[in-house]
Amino acid sequence: MRTRVFLDTNVFIYAFEFPDSNSAQIIELLNRGEIEAITSEKVIEELTRYFEKFHSLTLARKVRRYVINTCIIILRNEINEKFLISYDRDFEGIEEYMTPKKFLEQVHICLRKVTFKYQNNPRTSIVHAI
Repeated sequence: MRTRVFLDTNVFIYAFEFPDSNSAQIIELLNRGEIEAITSEKVIEELTRYFEKFHSLTLARKVRRYVINTCIIILRNEINEKFLISYDRDFEGIEEYMTPKKFLEQVHICLRKVTFKYQNNPRTSIVHAI
């Protein structure tokens, strides 16, 4: 049974902007089917706005499609997962909240043991999937 996690907006953004980050490793686990990701409509809206503003409308649409195709989408008030992964300090009071690094440590994934292959692009596999 795959571990089910809630991914917040900043995990996707960090994965894209910082290919060697813990967030990128989490997206790689998602792409390999090793975890099951839950996210919300609000996260999709925030991602779309971010990528439109800082990149392009085309990329924003591709990221939106990627998230819709790889994650289970729920309403924000339906979050009830064992792991809520985010850098957002608004979640710090929630027992299940953890940073990407903490999550990777908890599931015993060492940063150095995971290797990534980039195809002519230094971005994480979130780009290759879209």
